Amino acid sequence: MKNIFLIAQRDFLSQVKNKAFIIMTFLSPLLIAGAGAVIFFLSTANNSEVKNIAIVDESSKFITSFKSSKQMMFSIYTPQELQAIKDTLKDSKYLNAILHIPKITNDDYSSIEKNTELITNGNLGITDREKLSSIISDKIQKEKQLKLGVNQEALDATKARVKLNVFNISDGKQDKGMELKIALSMFLTYIIFMFVMIYGVKVMRSVVEEKNNRVVEIIISSVKPFELMMGKILGTTMVAVTQFAIWIGMTMSLLVLFPTIAASRMDMSQQMLSQAQVTDIHPDTMEKITEISEVLLTFNYPLIIFSFIAYFILGYLFYSSIFAAIGSAVDNDTDTQQFTYFPLIPMMIGLYGSMTTFQNPDGPVAFWLSMIPLTSPISMITRIPFDVPIWQLVLSLLILLFSSIFMVYVASKIYRIGILIYGKKPTIKEMIKWINYKN
Repeated sequence: MKNIFLIAQRDFLSQVKNKAFIIMTFLSPLLIAGAGAVIFFLSTANNSEVKNIAIVDESSKFITSFKSSKQMMFSIYTPQELQAIKDTLKDSKYLNAILHIPKITNDDYSSIEKNTELITNGNLGITDREKLSSIISDKIQKEKQLKLGVNQEALDATKARVKLNVFNISDGKQDKGMELKIALSMFLTYIIFMFVMIYGVKVMRSVVEEKNNRVVEIIISSVKPFELMMGKILGTTMVAVTQFAIWIGMTMSLLVLFPTIAASRMDMSQQMLSQAQVTDIHPDTMEKITEISEVLLTFNYPLIIFSFIAYFILGYLFYSSIFAAIGSAVDNDTDTQQFTYFPLIPMMIGLYGSMTTFQNPDGPVAFWLSMIPLTSPISMITRIPFDVPIWQLVLSLLILLFSSIFMVYVASKIYRIGILIYGKKPTIKEMIKWINYKN
């Protein structure tokens, strides 16, 4: 046991004292936030170009429906000009598309519904296409209502929007903020998936490097192969936990003032809603902001943080032992690719299979994915914000704990043989034999 901690200490100190580790630990949150900002900017910039659309309305009933905006400019042309515009569209630097609306016959709009043409100069985005279609559809709907003698104001008065106030009788509290819960689940799930892969591969490459340098032959003269493998896994685990602790500390420090801000926002919500009528902010938007603030304060952050760290450590222990066994069985990084799929596939199943939990967090698929140790480190995290029953959380952790211990035992059997074998690619059958070898 002493040798395990000495090896773990060596690996831990060699990584945390690295300047790159220190810089990236504090810089990574900023890079992630910056990447999100860049993605948002690029998506906005991609839609900032003004689209110039030529409208040819043969019945002249839709002309007034097309109103220019900052994103889309409309120009009206006569049917006689249609062919001339088509001829110049391909080389035009001004026009992006021509919208040709055919003539109406006997108030029959079926020809428009089936034969309206949009001729583009290149690609026109799906949002722009849907907007043009919606303008025509809305106009046809109003014309049909007018023909049938349906009053639009009376029709609008019949519309209703029901907002469900959901109460969870099991917890005895109101259940709201589903969108925020899904967003938090996705964020935590991808973080665990990404870091288990990153640090698992790091262990595998470290084993391959030491094996190629023949350093391992010297090391195992003083320690057992099992102690060497566990030391590497624990050392890298401590590095990951240190990074997470720093990031959680940075996040919590930002959230210290949030309750005060949120409380102030809630106290002022009614005043802001009344003032919203004379500002550019819609009351529904202000109500949504207030609701988000309230939901963020209802999250069980200690349970979320504990579950995240526990499932990361156990999940990492489970999968890093597999990666260490793979690294010991091959001679170079190229050979690791044929075995990497074994840990990767169940992790992918857990990641994308967990999407079903958003529809039914307590369903059978979500339950079993959060119990099977191959998928539970990822799948259970998606359920945590949805108030998973404590007994299921405890059972899942216990299964994962004992499975991790068993996987470490199996991996150590492969590690002790594979670490000293050179120039030979082992098969799955041979690796099974290594597991059955006795000391």
